[in-house]
Amino acid sequence: MSLAVALVLVVLLLWPADPPEVRTDPKAAERVQVKIEQAAQTAVEGQAPVLQMDEAELNAWIQTNLALQTPSESELPGAPVPSGEPTLQQVQSSVHDVKVNLFGDDLRAYVLFNLYGKDLTLQLEGRLVVTDGRLRLRPTRGKLGSLPIPQITLDRAVSRLFDSPENRESFQLPPEIKNIRVVNGELIVSYR
Repeated sequence: MSLAVALVLVVLLLWPADPPEVRTDPKAAERVQVKIEQAAQTAVEGQAPVLQMDEAELNAWIQTNLALQTPSESELPGAPVPSGEPTLQQVQSSVHDVKVNLFGDDLRAYVLFNLYGKDLTLQLEGRLVVTDGRLRLRPTRGKLGSLPIPQITLDRAVSRLFDSPENRESFQLPPEIKNIRVVNGELIVSYR
């Protein structure tokens, strides 16, 4: 019985989730660039700008600015397994795809990454908050592959990610950014 349960769990873990449908627009990247330039100009004029991005614009910005990697030799099957927990930089280096859905005041992130030579998917759903000048996610649901992650495990994992000394500074917002949140399906970045 235990073997059967373990086998089902491994299959669910390794069974990748399908990538979500995200809104796309071929001109989204251009619109984001214009919005960023307008926000910078507004800041120069002494006002506190607010930058709003819809789902298509956010995903275009992510694809443009996130350095997605192709698998390296160390990620291929048979490569030596590194010791200890991976840092944020190590995890980022194995990310192959990121898609974000915005709905209501929450977001759903889909990440395809390579871990020890195997492509896995992670889906996180939750609310963005800024605490002490750092960006955080308050998770409401998560899946690793097709395996749902229990809420207590999800809370601990996200807390460890955001609170670990190696990663804390990675989530520090620049001093000119006051808040980041999702409101009515749009990402809102408020400046000071």
